[in-house]
Amino acid sequence: MAVSGLLGAGFGASLPLRQHRLYSEPEFRATPAFGRKRLALQAFDTVAGAAALALAFRPGGYGGFVAAMTAGFLLVLVTLASTDFDRRRIPNLVTYPAAAAAIALCWAWPDRTIAEIAIGAGAAVAVAAALGFMRFGGGDLKLIVLMGLLLGWRGLLPALLYGFILGGIVALPLMVRYGRKRTFAYGPYLAIGAAAVLLFPSLA
Repeated sequence: MAVSGLLGAGFGASLPLRQHRLYSEPEFRATPAFGRKRLALQAFDTVAGAAALALAFRPGGYGGFVAAMTAGFLLVLVTLASTDFDRRRIPNLVTYPAAAAAIALCWAWPDRTIAEIAIGAGAAVAVAAALGFMRFGGGDLKLIVLMGLLLGWRGLLPALLYGFILGGIVALPLMVRYGRKRTFAYGPYLAIGAAAVLLFPSLA
């Protein structure tokens, strides 16, 4: 657990130095985070990466291949949270391969069936379509679909609920202070909700 936590911390500490390569916009790809923003991203990513891998390989959790698979998807969520904090972007270069991997590995989860995951994916598409009318960003909607593919229908709605509550707690003071025009990264809070249910299925 300690070794996996250190590996996760190393992944997180290095992520802000290279995540600019994931963006599709040339101006973003050419300018990595620097200064206080990079330090803030490194602090968040280091803690998130360490916690993700330590909990993925904790005693009493998933074992073997499923633990490794969980760890991999958790690092995807850490990456998406970091890019959204950085540039308000959830890159297709991460979400599309992660979704393909989630589909390819859906048979491996011991606590949800392929049918439950398929229903979860359908429910996620429906939720994303509804939220699209509420001016949610396209990256957030793709993240929600990825959540459905990972968690199945039993885990999707609780994960969304946790993410929306946490995001709302953070967003409300910002709206009061800056107004509705203030941009806000919702992806990190959705990722936290997904990670919580991924690690602790009993929360669903």
